[in-house]
Amino acid sequence: MDALTYSQVKKSFGDVAAVKPLDLAIPEGNIFGLLGPNGAGKTTLIRMTLGIILPDAGTIQLLGKPRDVKDRSSFGYLPEERGLYPKMKILDLLIFFGKLRGLSTAEDKSRAVTGLKRVELSAWAEKKVEELSKGMQQKIQLLVALLHRPKVAILDEPFSGLDPVNVDLFKEVIRETRDSGTNVVLSTHQMEQEALCEQIALVNKGEIVLRGHVDEIRRQYGSREVRVAFGSEPATDGLLSGLVESANVDGREVRYRMREGVKGRDVASKLIQAGCDVTGFSEAQASMHEIFVRVVKGGEGHAN
Repeated sequence: MDALTYSQVKKSFGDVAAVKPLDLAIPEGNIFGLLGPNGAGKTTLIRMTLGIILPDAGTIQLLGKPRDVKDRSSFGYLPEERGLYPKMKILDLLIFFGKLRGLSTAEDKSRAVTGLKRVELSAWAEKKVEELSKGMQQKIQLLVALLHRPKVAILDEPFSGLDPVNVDLFKEVIRETRDSGTNVVLSTHQMEQEALCEQIALVNKGEIVLRGHVDEIRRQYGSREVRVAFGSEPATDGLLSGLVESANVDGREVRYRMREGVKGRDVASKLIQAGCDVTGFSEAQASMHEIFVRVVKGGEGHAN
C-alpha cells in the first residue's frame, strides 16, 4: 500500500498553474524526497496534502483511503516558515501541541522530555522560544512534527538554519522516525539531500519531471566526468580532443568532463592507446543537481 497517492491533482492561482495535473504514489516505509527549486510547486502540493488548501481537481489518498479533515492528526508537519509561539516555554509548547494531536497529559510530557533529550535541548526546557537560536527553534519544530508519531511526517526544508553537526543529527532522527513506522516526505531545494532518500520525485514548474529509486536514477544518468590519476605527467585535453570538453588538472590527477554521448571507457581506451602512465581511473558520480539540469534542459525525464 502507498502512504500517499495523488491522482490528477492540480492547483492554480489565477492564471498561474502552481501544480499541473499530477500523478504520484509515495510508498510506505520510505523517506521520500520531493526535490526541486523554489517555486516548483512543492509547498502547494504539501498544503493540499494537509488540507490547508483544496485542489482544483483530482484526489489525494492517505494509506489507500480518501484524505479528509479527520486525518489531521495522522500528519506531522514541519513548515519552512517558523510557526512557534515566541513567549511560550519550550516544554509547555511541546505539551500544548501534543494535546492538540490527542495525546494524554502523561504521555505528552514523557515524549516531550524524551524528545528534548534526543535533540540535545533538555537544559532549555524552561526557556522561552524567543531565547533560542534559529537552529534550536528548528529542532523544536521537528519535535512538534514528530512527537505524536504521525502516519506521515512532511518536512519542508528541515535543514534550514542548521550547522553541519545538527544536519547530521536531524538525519539520524529522520531515519529513526522512518524505522519507527512513520512515513517521511522530505521537501527541499537542496538537491544533495537526496542521499537521505530511497526514492525521489524531481519537480519543476508544477510538474514531476523525474521520479524513481535514487540508485536507479544515478545508474541511468551516470556522469559526464571521469577522474584519472597518472604516474607521471598527466595528459591534457588536447590528447582527448573530440572526447572531452575540459580538463581540470590537480597535480597528477585530472578530472575530465566528457562530451555528450562519450563513455568513460572511451577516454580510458584513448589514454592507454597513447601509452599514458595511468595509475587510477574512476567515473565521478553524477550529482542530483546535474541530473535535474539535464532533465529540465534536455527533456530526458521519465516516470517509474
